[in-house]
Amino acid sequence: MLRVNDYFHIRRFSMTKKGTKTQKSVILGMCAVLLPTIFLPVNTQPAAGAAAILNLNPAADSYVSSEAAAVNYGKAASMVTKQAAVNDRSAYLKFDLSGITGTITSAKLKLYVKNRSASVSRSVYAVSTDNWTENGLTYSSRPPYGSQVGAAVITSPGWVEFDVTSYIKGEHAGDKTASLYIKDPVPSSDAGIEFYSKENGTNIPVLAVTTGTASTAPAPFVHPGGLFKQSDLDRMKYMVQAGVEPYLTSFNELKADAKSSYLYTVKGDPSWTSVNRGGLHGSEFESDVTAAYLNALMWAITGDARHADKAVQIFNTWSSLTEVTGGGTEALNAGLFAWKLVEAAEIIKSTYSGWAPADLQKFKDMLVYPGYSSTGVPSSVTQNNGTFYWRIYNGDPGRHGNQDLLAWRAMISMGVFLDNRTMYDRALRYFKGLPHRPDDLPYTPGPSISGTQLGTNMYFDTFQANRQSTTADWGYNGVLQHYIWENGQNQESSRDQQHAFLGVGTAAGIAEVAWNQGDDVWNSLDNRLLKGFEFMSKYNTSYIASFPDQPGPWEPDNFIQRTDRTGRWFSKRMNPHFESDFVRVSRGDFPGKRPVYEQAVAHFQVRMGQGSLAPWTERSRDVAVSKSGYEKTGFSLDHPGWGALTFRRPPGAAGDPVKGFAGGVPSFGVHVLPGTVEAEHYDHFPASGEGRTYHDLSAGNSGGQYRSDSVDIQSVSTGGYALTDLDAGEWYTYTVFVPVTGKYKVRVGYASPSGGGAVKFAFNGTDAGSPTALPATGSWTAWSAHTAADQVQLSAGVQTMRVYVGGTSDKFVLDRIQIEAVN
Repeated sequence: MLRVNDYFHIRRFSMTKKGTKTQKSVILGMCAVLLPTIFLPVNTQPAAGAAAILNLNPAADSYVSSEAAAVNYGKAASMVTKQAAVNDRSAYLKFDLSGITGTITSAKLKLYVKNRSASVSRSVYAVSTDNWTENGLTYSSRPPYGSQVGAAVITSPGWVEFDVTSYIKGEHAGDKTASLYIKDPVPSSDAGIEFYSKENGTNIPVLAVTTGTASTAPAPFVHPGGLFKQSDLDRMKYMVQAGVEPYLTSFNELKADAKSSYLYTVKGDPSWTSVNRGGLHGSEFESDVTAAYLNALMWAITGDARHADKAVQIFNTWSSLTEVTGGGTEALNAGLFAWKLVEAAEIIKSTYSGWAPADLQKFKDMLVYPGYSSTGVPSSVTQNNGTFYWRIYNGDPGRHGNQDLLAWRAMISMGVFLDNRTMYDRALRYFKGLPHRPDDLPYTPGPSISGTQLGTNMYFDTFQANRQSTTADWGYNGVLQHYIWENGQNQESSRDQQHAFLGVGTAAGIAEVAWNQGDDVWNSLDNRLLKGFEFMSKYNTSYIASFPDQPGPWEPDNFIQRTDRTGRWFSKRMNPHFESDFVRVSRGDFPGKRPVYEQAVAHFQVRMGQGSLAPWTERSRDVAVSKSGYEKTGFSLDHPGWGALTFRRPPGAAGDPVKGFAGGVPSFGVHVLPGTVEAEHYDHFPASGEGRTYHDLSAGNSGGQYRSDSVDIQSVSTGGYALTDLDAGEWYTYTVFVPVTGKYKVRVGYASPSGGGAVKFAFNGTDAGSPTALPATGSWTAWSAHTAADQVQLSAGVQTMRVYVGGTSDKFVLDRIQIEAVN
């Protein structure tokens, strides 16, 4: 058996130099037989069935300025974007897509930020005409732009990525030319961003297109992949094992809840076929769902199979249901009952082998009884026959947003659990305001027009709704942009604050499931969810706590008066009460009842690095903790709860650790030390990982291998991969678990023909010594191991490990990182 160090010395690949970048290739034989070298240039199209990354530079790029409306900037080395009161400067780019073959699976516009005046966002918009030229474009002659097709927050100079996959797919299917328009989405923000243009010669714009052949098979799901991936469950377990706070306290409080016990007495009966929230068997079902969810978490954290068995017992008990009723609010009641049940089932199905296949299938069938269809509603579905899916499949087009959202919240998790891509897409597309899939049932049409006024008060007016059917897939209050409005106010802000919390928290749940499946809606619509959390948080938290910059309650000066998408309600002002009950106060009544903040802080602050944009979200989390302790279950089945255990992330842990990819799908899991971490397994990030999980100074993947990020990766002869074309100043982040506090040694496996490179490590944000020079190994084909840091004091717990590249650029390739305990 080979030892790790032996492996370092026999691993091989060859390379030649081309310009300033290294073109590396795989030697197909090992030691005994040396076969010819095969080169894979970055922009070579792959063989049929393979995937490749095609890096396209713009055919034209420029910017325009309203202050100089007749001036052409086509020869400028940069593109300025800025929205000021007296001057509008925006950029245009055009790409030739005719050379793309195969099926586009990803398209990312990558721009290098030369200068910035603030941490701001930029949005990319579609341009319907391509007949503009680089040397003829002016503000006066500029083509009009259309809908937003991508967005990103820019926090520092360097590369920034915009996911424009959907738009590029459409343009490639059309005239094979794509024009893009970039501007600040905030009018008169006066925040400038300067991007390099193709005339600069270095760090020029890139459209990175990942292609493969068309497949009729749906993309596989991540499992577990509801609210929690395996790496999330690992983080909970390992933090509790290490005794790290607040994870340990939150876990002990969870453990003390009677419904988390494997001794919990199941309330339901296997003979029952009907359930009605608030009616027949409703209280028993609600109790059992909570117990199933908590026992699933306990199983994942403790490994005690008795918890998994208890959850399975609950699933099996309710698998005979044929009727879910709600007294006119079926979508709300079925969605509220189903989402947490399915989340629990997803954990158990994905991590426990003790759920008998026949029982599992019976449970799956129950969720869609009398059977799933994407072409028509089964004729046997009636008010008294049909379960969860057929109560939520069209959301709730006639009520407030939280009721519509809860239906789609259940459906998106159900799609993951059932491995049903059509169902998953149905929920996600509705939430994003997109039309239904052509192979699926349409959404409810509209519009819904306000009819006779039924009532009025100082906060809202009510109307009779008259629904029309002239517009397909109308989209009601559960669509993100129709629930959280552009100023952050939500559709229920004028109703009461309890429902506002429920709606925003439910929207975050949909976004989290989508994120775990690789779809970013958390940050869509110019950070609409962040704006929603901030607006709600500032209004409610300033009512119960004072801050130096807000000593008294904040009253919005930008309230939007608007009719909702059902036509039933017209919002007039913020409502601090409970709907039409003007005695009780709902404002500020969220600590202990609405555990929505740990999840939001984890995303905005740690994942996205946007803490400065979401101060009230963090303040609200902290106020809630100070008044009621760490998050618990909250009200009814409304929220996941227990966020200090389940959602809180270590500092700097923006991404999620992976141990490989199967069919392009990440295999998530925390790296356990002591052990070896493959260099190419830096943390995964569904959106652009630049500046979050890695920092790479060149656009695209020069090796064209393994991952579609702008990280240079080359395959090696034994079937693995290595980081290549490493430039001084780059870094890569890995999430690891240190079981025992102590001293550790860090070694790297690398190859370097002449030396000159260096590495430095940091753990949990603290440097582990100074940069260490890497000696020459003799050639690019001679692998060696070298100690990069010794006697490194590490604390127990899950934390980030970051490797920094130093010395002279392009002097070594990095294969793996080995951490050893020092006796």
